[in-house]
Amino acid sequence: MVPEDRASLLIIDDDRGPAESLRMVFKDHYEVFTAPGGKEALEVLRHQPIDVVTLDLRMPGMTGNEVMEHIKRLDPDIEIIVVTGYASLDSAIRGLRHRVFDYVTKPFDVPQISDLVERAVARRRATLRARDFRDRFLANLSHELRTPLNAIMGFNDILTEQLTPQLNREQLENFERIQAHSRRLLTLIDTVTILNQVEDGEYQIVPTEFDVHEVFEMTAERFGRVALEQRVRLEILPTVRRASIIADRDKLERLVAALVDNALKFTPEGGLVTLEVIADIEAATLEIAVSDDGIGVPTENIEELIDLAPSTVLPKPTVHTGLGLGLRLASELTRLMEGTLTVCRQESGGSRFSVCLPRETSRRESNAHVQ
Repeated sequence: MVPEDRASLLIIDDDRGPAESLRMVFKDHYEVFTAPGGKEALEVLRHQPIDVVTLDLRMPGMTGNEVMEHIKRLDPDIEIIVVTGYASLDSAIRGLRHRVFDYVTKPFDVPQISDLVERAVARRRATLRARDFRDRFLANLSHELRTPLNAIMGFNDILTEQLTPQLNREQLENFERIQAHSRRLLTLIDTVTILNQVEDGEYQIVPTEFDVHEVFEMTAERFGRVALEQRVRLEILPTVRRASIIADRDKLERLVAALVDNALKFTPEGGLVTLEVIADIEAATLEIAVSDDGIGVPTENIEELIDLAPSTVLPKPTVHTGLGLGLRLASELTRLMEGTLTVCRQESGGSRFSVCLPRETSRRESNAHVQ
């Protein structure tokens, strides 16, 4: 739930005079923390719930703009008020991109900055309440959808097992079709839930050692019925015999599934979707690629597809684009596993989505969105 106790304010300024002045102004009304630079500020943010930040732009070491980018990565909804004597057009543009609450020039006017902080806290609290409502709504929606869907899948399994001796081939395929599309719908529900958790920073990287081919084989089995129904071949290319990696297996499985599901959507009847893994021993990386010979991604849309931030407004869905949730999930999971996702049009037609991952991912827990 969203706390309604005293709001917290972090003052980031290497100039002790203005920093102390701000601390004295706000100490009676807010929980006030100070940091002389970016490194110290990020340490505070990792251990303290912060609502509003006042930020100087010109500091030694990490610049104010760099600190701003780190803050927004930790929690995009923290309100930032820039307090500086060195504002420029470039800093203003960056501020707009990161949704800075406002700018104040030095020497600052106390009533003005007090009013700005008060309004920034109000907006922050409203955002947290909206986020809390959204989380509870999605949790309830997920439960309400999963319950009947799991029942459908369970009864479908029972009926298939009991009636198999009496079913002809077409009837058996219909039961399999129900199961395949039910799993696809369940995957969509999972995708929405996971994206919400990622956006709120509620994730944990738990690396284990496994072979990527195991993930490929499981994915091929999972989407086998869908591919067969669409008359699309789904193949694993024998590029390397063993592709061992230390990573979060669950997240990699979801990532590969999202890319394969996307490829199948855009591959016409008679087409081919392939999975391959390429090892780079020198760079200690693995490249996981999912290729198709479908309609291809327009060049002007490539960057948009692989750079969907959680706050991105999705394009209006069409028969050809869908909601884009799978690609958003793939992009976010790649980032969490410290990798990079690229997509390109193939000369022969279709698209190739490539994920480059380190052979060993570090164990990490989210510290974002501390409330």
